Amino acid sequence: MSNSTALSSGLLAAGTTTVIARKSMLSGLTVISDGTNAATATVYDNASAASGTILAKAVANATMPTAHVDGTSRVRADNGITVVVSGTGSGAIVYYDA
Repeated sequence: MSNSTALSSGLLAAGTTTVIARKSMLSGLTVISDGTNAATATVYDNASAASGTILAKAVANATMPTAHVDGTSRVRADNGITVVVSGTGSGAIVYYDA
């Protein structure tokens, strides 16, 4: 893990996605709603499942359709990064260091 530029998961649709299955650093999180329904993204320190320590969580809704977790303070993920995105028309982008 270096101090290089963060990588992007790309836009993740609703569901559970393992972004990286080894030690990494979470650099940021953006969650996007469809402007009508709420959207939630929860990031776990886990290499394959939606359980364990929550590293970050963000909620977007009709009044705030995009929410960000600032990447100025990187968070260590000892096991990996798995994200759960929920909500109709929702998406999320995870920024991390490989």
